[in-house]
Amino acid sequence: MPYLLFPQEAQFFRNVRKALSQLYQSARYGDLKMPVIVVFGDDEFLVHRVIQRLTDLLLPSEERQVAITILEGEKANEPELAQALFEPTFGFQLAKRRVVIVKSPAFLKEKNKRKREDLVWYRYLQRVPNGAYVLIALTEPPTNAQLNLLNEVALIVPISKLRSQDLPEFVQMLTEQASIRMDKTAVQELIDRVGNDARQLATEIEKLAMYIGVDGRVTVEIVRELVPSLAMDVFSLVNAVVEGNEAKAIAILDGLLQRRESPTHILYLLARQFRLLLQARLLFDSKLLSPVFLHTRTDIFRQQLDQIPEEIKERLPKDSRLNLLRQSPSAIKNFLSQARNFKRNQIVQALKLIFDTDVGFKTGVDQGQQLTLLILELCRLIDEGDDKKVA
Repeated sequence: MPYLLFPQEAQFFRNVRKALSQLYQSARYGDLKMPVIVVFGDDEFLVHRVIQRLTDLLLPSEERQVAITILEGEKANEPELAQALFEPTFGFQLAKRRVVIVKSPAFLKEKNKRKREDLVWYRYLQRVPNGAYVLIALTEPPTNAQLNLLNEVALIVPISKLRSQDLPEFVQMLTEQASIRMDKTAVQELIDRVGNDARQLATEIEKLAMYIGVDGRVTVEIVRELVPSLAMDVFSLVNAVVEGNEAKAIAILDGLLQRRESPTHILYLLARQFRLLLQARLLFDSKLLSPVFLHTRTDIFRQQLDQIPEEIKERLPKDSRLNLLRQSPSAIKNFLSQARNFKRNQIVQALKLIFDTDVGFKTGVDQGQQLTLLILELCRLIDEGDDKKVA
């Protein structure tokens, strides 16, 4: 059976969204041509969300309690699969359709290589009963041999991690599924607050949908009111540090601690902020970006980013959360704007102070007090520097 789309196509979320929309439409009207669907990818949340979405569309809400079997890990073996498919319970018999969800099945992890004709699970998936669907979620990359076998009995759905440029379209898809509307500024505000976290974006969309109701319109003001952002608060904290405004910086930190934000998480975000600032500073110092591009349109700014040599891009962190160029264009502009206020040695010294504080966290001394001392030291470090604008 064919792939829903090929893995190289799945690298672009626009392709994935279009293909999934067609698949969901078929599921909604009970018109799926294949009873077995395999969803695989390196983002566990996205893989399981597709499985859940298909389940919801295939089964009426009143049948979901009796018409679903979930097999996971060691329990996802051949005998359990046979029982789920060919020995349905009384509740199953009352349902028009039934769904068997298989997560990371043990039968695909066998090290002993068996001939195709000896693979019992393969034979089971070839003769799934009418009205039954098998949805298989794989969050570890399957081998080519496994994919070739599965492709003979299933529709293969590859899912890739979201890139920063995919986030607006991903949010738009979530809003459509939640039956709400968001304008572009509200979408961008949500992304700026949550970041490149598919699970958290979905959670916040659900909260907004509950607040606004079906067919409601979410504005940027509603997003700001309902979606807290520790990352944005830490950005504001660093802004206060840049200004050398100790009182403002301490007030922001006190607010974070009073709402019981984790000191460890605050410190992590501070470290992330300064690591991104260091990358921004290096781009300025290498003459790869000019401050003039901070005031250009987004499309022109993207073109400038695309012209950065690949050897430079490859030197940046692999983790998308720590890679400046994998952030949204508005976030990159913000980090570049902040970086203009630092010299490279100041950022390096700031990172050393953060590292020392991280070590101090393990001593048992009050972490809130240690964070307060760190913020004061950072303010004084910046205040002792030369002219604020250095780029």
